Formats: sequence, structure tokens, C-alpha cells
Amino acid sequence: MITRTGPTSPQVATIGARLRRLRKERNLTQAELARQIGIQQSDLSRMEKGEYRVSLDNLVKILTALDLQIADFFAGRAEPQAAAQRPLSHEDMQLLHMLRELTPEARQEVQQFVEFKLRRERVERRANEARRSSGDGGS
Repeated sequence: MITRTGPTSPQVATIGARLRRLRKERNLTQAELARQIGIQQSDLSRMEKGEYRVSLDNLVKILTALDLQIADFFAGRAEPQAAAQRPLSHEDMQLLHMLRELTPEARQEVQQFVEFKLRRERVERRANEARRSSGDGGS
């Protein structure tokens, strides 16, 4: 659900601006993000401008696509803390060296694949956490 606001409130504008910044940091276009969450690009644009309030449902979808928890979003953290503070391992460095040997097009393909895998794993992880917290952990 998309709710049109009257004059832009500072809170709605702040949320919209933060969503835009996070989307751009992840090199996503409005069209790409809108398609991922199932809304029109024009609606996402209006949300980012503060013309529409972001429903909780859409905010959760957007943050899932951007790989952020609601708490991190409202705390102003762009990356999950654990990943942002962890030093690069030897394997991480090997991957970086291999990536440097690829063409820009091949790098983009690898990045898209890794983003796909991350989204899939995070969705699965959240589903598992939800099952465990509801008592359906299967144990």
C-alpha cells in the first residue's frame, strides 16, 4: 500500500533520502529495486522524494532487497555490523585477486551472481529464524 503524503514531513523525507542513498550505494537503479519488490518505479521514486509514505510492508521488502535489518536502517548503519568490521581473510584476498583479472563485464556478472546468492541465503536464514522463534524448528 502506498500512502500519499500532504506536504512532505521531515521524517518521510529523511526515510526517502536514506532509501535512495542506500539503493545507490548498492548500484541499483530505481527500476531494478522496484522490480525486485513488486512495485512501480514511479512509486519508488515518489517514496525516495518523500511524496509517498513507505508502508511497513514495502519498507521490509526494500530493506530485504538491500540486505538491511530494520534496526540497522533506523540506526543509520548501511552495513550489518559483523560484516563491516570483519577483516579480509586469505580466501577473500584470493577472490579479489582473481576478480581483478576479469573483464569489467565478467566482474559485473560475478557481482550479480554473488548478490543473488546473498539475497537467497538471507531469505532462507530469516525463514529459518522465524521457524525457530515460532517453535517450528523441527527439533
